[in-house]
Amino acid sequence: MIPITTAAPMASTVNLKGGWETFWDAITAGFPTITNMMTIIGVILVVFALLKWAWDRRRGGGMGQGAQPLWGALIPGAILAAPDMLFPILLGILDLVINVVISLINAATP
Repeated sequence: MIPITTAAPMASTVNLKGGWETFWDAITAGFPTITNMMTIIGVILVVFALLKWAWDRRRGGGMGQGAQPLWGALIPGAILAAPDMLFPILLGILDLVINVVISLINAATP
């Protein structure tokens, strides 16, 4: 007879950063200029957002909109400007958090 266990098998570690690096290496191998193109588009977005924000502030404070349009362009611009640096940092932090949670769960289960 096959014993039935109630606990689901747990992964020992997670490596999202390594998966991203494999994916990004494959993308850049097939299209080597994608990093330069994305950086140019991201910088244009950031510069345009900052200029538009400054112009709106000069004309009267942006009509009560605050900085919402600024952040709406800065975040995608930053992502496009540094995908090979930003994603590994964020995924490395996420890997650390997930692996700590997994190790705590594995330590708590008998």
